[in-house]
Order: sequence, then structure tokens, then C-alpha cells
Amino acid sequence: MKKLALIPAVVALLIGGAVSAQVYYPNYSYGTNPPAGQAGCVVLSSDLSFGSRGSEVTKLQQFLVSQNYPGGGSWMVTGYFGNATVQAVRNFQQSAGIPTTGFVDGQTRSAIQSRSCGSLGDGYLQNYFNYGSNVSPYLPTGQAGNYPYTPPSYTTPIYTTPTYTTPSYTYPTYQNPPMSPWGLSPVINSLSVTSGGQGTSVTVYGANFDIFTTSVRFGATSIVPAINATQTSFTFTVPNVQTGSYPVSVTTPRGASNSLSFNVTGSTSQCGWGYFYPCTQVNITSLSPMSGAVGTTVTVYGNGFSTSNNTVYFGSVSIPNVSSFNGNSIVFTVPFQVTGYGQQVVAGTYPVSVRNAQGQVSNTQNFTVTSSGSGGSAPVVASVTGPTSLSTGTQGTWTLTLNAPYGTYVTTSVRWGDETLYAYAAAAPQSTYVSGQQTVTFTHTYNSIGAYTPIFTVTGPGGSNIASATVNVTAGGGTGALSLTYINPSSARVGTYVTLYGNGFTSYGNDVHFGVGGTKNLSSNGNTISFTIPAWVSPCDFIQSGYTCGAPATQVVPGVYPIYVTNSVGSTNVINFTVTQ
Repeated sequence: MKKLALIPAVVALLIGGAVSAQVYYPNYSYGTNPPAGQAGCVVLSSDLSFGSRGSEVTKLQQFLVSQNYPGGGSWMVTGYFGNATVQAVRNFQQSAGIPTTGFVDGQTRSAIQSRSCGSLGDGYLQNYFNYGSNVSPYLPTGQAGNYPYTPPSYTTPIYTTPTYTTPSYTYPTYQNPPMSPWGLSPVINSLSVTSGGQGTSVTVYGANFDIFTTSVRFGATSIVPAINATQTSFTFTVPNVQTGSYPVSVTTPRGASNSLSFNVTGSTSQCGWGYFYPCTQVNITSLSPMSGAVGTTVTVYGNGFSTSNNTVYFGSVSIPNVSSFNGNSIVFTVPFQVTGYGQQVVAGTYPVSVRNAQGQVSNTQNFTVTSSGSGGSAPVVASVTGPTSLSTGTQGTWTLTLNAPYGTYVTTSVRWGDETLYAYAAAAPQSTYVSGQQTVTFTHTYNSIGAYTPIFTVTGPGGSNIASATVNVTAGGGTGALSLTYINPSSARVGTYVTLYGNGFTSYGNDVHFGVGGTKNLSSNGNTISFTIPAWVSPCDFIQSGYTCGAPATQVVPGVYPIYVTNSVGSTNVINFTVTQ
């Protein structure tokens, strides 16, 4: 009878005004509260993402707290969609077997409603609208089909609003990183140590780092790759630089972080009294020539230079791995850029010093730059190597060999030729420190058949150069035991449930590729697979559980997207699907 008492309240809620998407508590009678830790039936009416605010975010956070994920707690319930909420959403998406984007899209909202509402959230209101179908378990025998239904008289239960005591809690302060066009930029919160000598091991703590593409910039020195990188920490070694204070920042493909200061106090090299060998003192006696334009070759004369791994400092530029065949002279080229990305050396006086392999630093001699000129010649792409043919869904690797003067920063970018097919922008440019000849690699996966011409652009102080390659992409698989026949429907909006028809699908472990992402581990009866058109896609959709991926998610907008299936048998052919408005 207590379940019957819920019906008039629901009727009044549905007929008397707009339907509220707030909270229902399944399987509990009036006069009782849901157990501690339960967020009740949660129905979110709109998509949410990083930076969202309001009551919908509060409802989402209450649900996430009820899931008891590690590190969660009532402190998360702020009404603001920040970093902690992004991670908690990813935890839920992983547990629900849906793409771990950190965005609350239609698929995620449906999964939240399904988990929180259970049979009551899915069936109670539906049964109310089905009075005439004789399926409602909440109606007395003989009443089904008589609509509108007149409920029996009953005594309104007495409900006492519980009194809650708000706990005293100091909320932690988070530094919210800016949102770049490719996702969340990295942010540094702290350093394990803030001072030490050259060679000191420093751990950086923060958020939004990448496992494979995180690099640290120590003053004007770029250190790639970082050691033991995760999304929240990585370790690097203080390079051989002069004593003083240096800014430490992080760079990923999604942008650059804030910076924190590190004070270099000296060398950690173990030499001198009490060690196995004495420290070799370094001294510069002269430079030849003592002045010249950028690009000038300079010989440093003195003593104490190491056979290899000397570092020459020209102003704030460090030129590493310089050799000395006799220990008394070193040759370097006056760089075109002083610091960072694009700041050119101009006419003026610059201090020159040398650090040897033992970490000992010399005195300084001044060099006068007479002219910055045009910044030298443009960097040259000596060669481009890569595959000339690929199957759809197969990753290819292209290698560029660059030639540029020592101490030059160049920017490399690529357009793959399939950007318009998938409605995404070209990849973010990469900035590279070049000393003479150096190689740069790019990877890409084509998901539609055709001939493509990837175009590589390299830009330096002296200008730009362009190189290109050609690749013919053919259908992967699609013959014999595994093939994709058609998709029904062949065009639909985001969130639509579609069916893939074909042959050779396995009972489980089928991966449906959609654009640059898709859905992993779908089941099949051998000939059909059910698939929901996603709102966001990312290469991370196919990363094995337990691994971290830093690739950004791309929103699915109206356009044409390739679909194919891979499993233990192989890969099917590709069929294009049209996403409509």
C-alpha cells in the first residue's frame, strides 16, 4: 500500500506543472530516507563539462560522491565542474564501460540514470503512462485499463524533514588550468624540492600531464622526455646550468603550464677531496673572434674542457653536448635566438661561459654581436620518410630530417589531408630545438580509403620550408570471414542507436571504430552489433583499461564519419555514416 501512496504524488507532479528532473528515491516508502551514500534517482537534463556551474552540476557531484570513488567526498559538492569532477566522471565512465572523456554527454547521462534509478527510475513513470496496458505492478487487480485511475482513500503519511548539520570543512584551493582548443592545458602545483645543484632529481606535481609527450622547460633549456610521467607527476634532472633562479614549466600538445622557480646552487658532481677523482677547474682565456654577426663560428680557448658533454652558455642560451678534442678549445656557433620560441639575438654584448662534464663552471668572456641580420637561412627539410600505402585503421609514422644552425628553435606542423572528413582541425604545431641535423616524427591513422598528401611545414628565424609525401589508403579487411555489409540507419543524430550488419563478428570483444574514436568490447550474435552514435570521440577510446591516455576528445558534429569493426579475427571494410543535425 505504501507504493500506491506514491502514485498521486507522481500524478500531481506530472499533471500540475513541468516535470522535475530532480531526485526520486527508488524502492523506499514515505517517511524513510534513502541509505547514507545514495544519491537517489538522478536525471540530468543537459550535457555538462569542465567549467559548468549550477544545480545540474550539484546533482552530478552528489551522485559521484555516492559512488565512493577513491579521493571523493562531500567537499566535491560545490556546483562547479572542476578538475576533481572531471576525474570522478572518468572513473564512473570507466566503471560503466563507456568512453572516458570526462564530459557528461547523452550516453553518460543515460548511464547515470540507469545506475541511480534502477528498475523504479526506468519503469515507475512508464507504468503510470501505461495504465491501459495491464502492465503496471503498482495498480490493484482489476484497475488496469481504467484511466484516469481513481486511487483509494488513504491517510497521508506524516513526513518529518530531517535536520542536517553542515560539517565544518576548509575547501582546498585548486588552480584551474585554461582550456586550449585541444583540451586541458597542464598545470604545476608544486616541486618536490625548490633548490639544489646541477643533477638534482626534481619531481613536479600538478595535473593534465601526458605520459609520452610531457616535456619540462628549465629556464631556456628544454628537457625531453620527462621521466616517469603520469597525468599528475613526473621527474626530471636539473641540467648543467649556471647558479641562479630558473622558471620551471611544462609543455604538452595541449599547451604550456604556469611556472615555478627553482634555485640552482651549484654542482652535485662527486669530485674533490674525499672522492675518487679531483674536480677539473675550467678557465676561459680568450674567444676568437670576439665579435661577429649571428651564425659566426667562435673558438673558445682555455683549459679544463672535457672530451665530451661540455655545455656552452651564450647569454641565456645553453648549447649542450659540445666536444673538445684537446681539452683546451671548444667551437660553437653564435645562435640565432636567445630564449624561448622566436626571440632573436640582436646586436649587443653576451657573456660566454663553459660547464664541463663534471659540472665545473668557467669564468665568463664577453662576445659582441654586431648584427642579427635576417636571422639566417630558413631551416631545411632534408628528407621525409614514411609509408606510401596503408590500410584503413592502421597507424603510420613519418620522419622528417631537419637541418638548421645550432641553437635554433623551429616550429613544425602538418596537415594530413583528411581533416575536413572528420570535422577536426590540424594538429597543434610542435616547437623543436635544433642543433645541426635532427629528426622529428609524426604519426597518423587514416580511416577512409583514398589518396592523401600530408604536407609538413617547418618554420625558423630565417623563414619556412614545406615538404610533402603521398600515401594511398586502402580498405582494411573486409574479405572472407570478417566484413561489414551495411548500417541501419545509415544517417542519424548523435545518440541514435544503430545496428551494424556483417559477418565474422565475435560474441564479445568487437571494437567499433567511429571517426578517430569509437566504442570498445561490444558483443554480437555473429552478424549484428548494436552501437550508439557518440557525442565525443578520441583515440583514448581504445586504450586498454588501467592505462592513461592524454589524447584530446573531439566533439562529433554533423558530417560524414567512417565506421569499421575490428576484433580478434581482423578488420572489416569501411562504411561511411552521416551524422545529421
